Amino acid sequence: MPTVELKDRKIHCLTSGDPLPSDRMTLLFVHGAGGNLNHWINQFDGLKGDFNVIVAELPGHGNSSPQGANRVERYAEDVSAVIDALAPNRPVVAGHSMGGAIAQTASLQYPDKLSGLVLIGTGCRLKVLQSILDGLLTNFENTVAMINRYAFSKFTDEDIIQEGTAEMAKTPPSVIHGDFLACDRFDICDRVSEISHPTLVLCGEDDQLTPVKYSRFLSENIPSARLQTFPRAGHMVMMEKPAEVNEAIREFVRSLQVG
Repeated sequence: MPTVELKDRKIHCLTSGDPLPSDRMTLLFVHGAGGNLNHWINQFDGLKGDFNVIVAELPGHGNSSPQGANRVERYAEDVSAVIDALAPNRPVVAGHSMGGAIAQTASLQYPDKLSGLVLIGTGCRLKVLQSILDGLLTNFENTVAMINRYAFSKFTDEDIIQEGTAEMAKTPPSVIHGDFLACDRFDICDRVSEISHPTLVLCGEDDQLTPVKYSRFLSENIPSARLQTFPRAGHMVMMEKPAEVNEAIREFVRSLQVG
């Protein structure tokens, strides 16, 4: 598992090869607030037979360096560094929630480094309740449990909900607080029309954290975007409907290959 070393931090990644072959399309997955590579394990396992796959753990998360960030722009710099170090060609960057904010920002800041976007359960603005920001510092376990109760559909198996809760709880409170602060500060709604990459927007129809209207706005305002929604799934749609999400991503990336 390669590690991208920067001056003051390191980024741990899971890759489908080392090095990755240049004759395959590349997918780079970016997790959301408090996430790690395990949120994408179904996508890694399901898509590595078709494409190069890179799953990045942002600083402060998983096995990356301890300190996180509180600005989406800083995390976008990390994604740029991963592309430079590991991607043999311009990847499709797939981001969930905060990761989707990072992907949008990378598209605007580093347009020549990407070939497309997959935006999952995200929006052009991600305001966070003050009670969540406070609770992550003062009542961590209960706040993480509450966030995950809202993150999954009522139709989702309890085992999956408990898995999602346990994975988020592995991330230090200060790092998750910084993530949610980064989300709260994020707002590029006046710039999404500048995104020039082909974009697939995915959302669970039961998403309570970033409702479908957020994804619909993206699909209507990013020039080369299309929207696909998934019934009986919530904010963590890639964990709730892995086979369906994988097939949507597979078809989208293959369409870029043909194009």
